Amino acid sequence: MATQKQIDANRRNAQKSTGPTTPEGKAAVAMNALKTGIHAKSAIIKGEHPDDLETLTREYYLQHRPDTPELRDLVDDLISCVWELRRLTRAEAQMWNYQMSDSWSKTDYPVGKAVVCNAKAQAALQRRIDSTRRGRDRALKLIREHRTNPIPTPEPLPESVPTPSVTETSETTSCQIGFVPPSSPEPPQPPAPQALLTALPPRLNRI
Repeated sequence: MATQKQIDANRRNAQKSTGPTTPEGKAAVAMNALKTGIHAKSAIIKGEHPDDLETLTREYYLQHRPDTPELRDLVDDLISCVWELRRLTRAEAQMWNYQMSDSWSKTDYPVGKAVVCNAKAQAALQRRIDSTRRGRDRALKLIREHRTNPIPTPEPLPESVPTPSVTETSETTSCQIGFVPPSSPEPPQPPAPQALLTALPPRLNRI
């Protein structure tokens, strides 16, 4: 058991720890309660830096502060689209440099030659950029809609409400598979002809 002297020392040490004081430290602490599905290591390709993706993720999570699984997924989609747009922007610049590298010293119009000779590749890249921008805008729209009309949380059932049970009734038993109702008594059958003859008087029986 700690002595009073040790308790007093612990209290003095606790007062020295006031948490982060710099803006970067406060921003990092604010992210402690936020969870994201974006993993820097799995989303990074050669030439990219994980710190840049972590910074982007922190900025958008501090901006939108998702507090439901649905909002978290939407913010993750938004981050993925923004990160992909940055990648495609770098790819576009590198594509121009690559296409003009061979013709820079051979023609006075290297940019025009790059466009004419690589129109299909440039159009495909532009379609990819436009599609990613639409995904970004769609994620932002869904985030705003979810903030305006959040998904209601279902209320738990009170413990005092009994669970309904199925009771056996005459209606349920009469409809059971394989149930055969009891047969009614058969009506009396008429006597056979021979029995009628034997029942006649002797005089009529000889006819």
